[in-house]
Amino acid sequence: MRASSRRLRFGILGAGAIAAEVAGALRASERCEPYAVAARDPARAAAFAARHRVAVSHASYDDLISDDDVDVLYVAVTHPQHAGLAIRAAEAGRHVLCEKPLATNARDAQTMVDAARRHGTFLLEAFAYRFHPQTALLLDLIGTGSVGEVRAIDVSFSWIDESPLPRALDRELAGGGILDVGCYCTSMAQLVVEAATGRRAPEPTDVVGIAARDRAEGTDRYAMGILRFDGDVIAQVSCGVDLQQDDHVWVHGSTGRIVVSRPCWHDRWRTADSTVEVIDNDGHRRSYPIRGGTSTFTYQVDGVAAMLAEGAESCHPSWEDSLANLRTLDRWRAAVGVE
Repeated sequence: MRASSRRLRFGILGAGAIAAEVAGALRASERCEPYAVAARDPARAAAFAARHRVAVSHASYDDLISDDDVDVLYVAVTHPQHAGLAIRAAEAGRHVLCEKPLATNARDAQTMVDAARRHGTFLLEAFAYRFHPQTALLLDLIGTGSVGEVRAIDVSFSWIDESPLPRALDRELAGGGILDVGCYCTSMAQLVVEAATGRRAPEPTDVVGIAARDRAEGTDRYAMGILRFDGDVIAQVSCGVDLQQDDHVWVHGSTGRIVVSRPCWHDRWRTADSTVEVIDNDGHRRSYPIRGGTSTFTYQVDGVAAMLAEGAESCHPSWEDSLANLRTLDRWRAAVGVE
């Protein structure tokens, strides 16, 4: 890790849509910058570098991983590639910010965590919403008892993949709504329960679910799950890659509810103004505005810079969150018959 007086140099593994958003977020950061990129196709990486003002284009993922001028690698490839690239990065002594889900299952995520621990490197799952002021406010309202005892959670995140051959349903790419966006729903439910109870990385005692599955691929087009946590906190989670819903986070307590109608994880709202609203049981409303303008991804990379300033071990608690969440996702997919 270089001196904190200069910006962190990020190397981006992948040249897709998320990689492009991350490159823009890095350019907007005062603590980080996009330095290098690699893709499976060197020509695509070179075109990406020119388009997004990235200084260096590498001919392969391994060339980027071995670049000593890179401080942090951002893994922005398809789900099944996460584990292999992150482990190779750890073995090369590289810090890693890895797109969600961290891996396609809890077993592979554990191997990634083990590699980071063994080599003393930073590994963080890229749930950018966790760094946004909207999430900080939500958790503060829960923790200070603004709606009393938390009893139920309702989280929804879905979209429609309208490409001719939907990547989001491709079995070989670990497609399906549960892994692609349902992971946000379970992660948020876990975070809310933690804020309400103080229990670290809580996992549900019961997981049930149902899904509409693609006939050809067997992956889930859209799905719903019910999670029960200790203390009878129940979460309903809904997701899909073939369904448009009103994405939201609702937290229901004994004295009222909290409503987030524009979750900052959605691409439409990553830089938008938003509100967190508390509605008491008697109908009284309190609205807390959040000013937009800064990308959720910029909050995230700045947060990574702050964590690395404290040392690579600063993200160790997040490993518990990621592993617990992936175990829940494994159980949800098993419940709906998706392997």
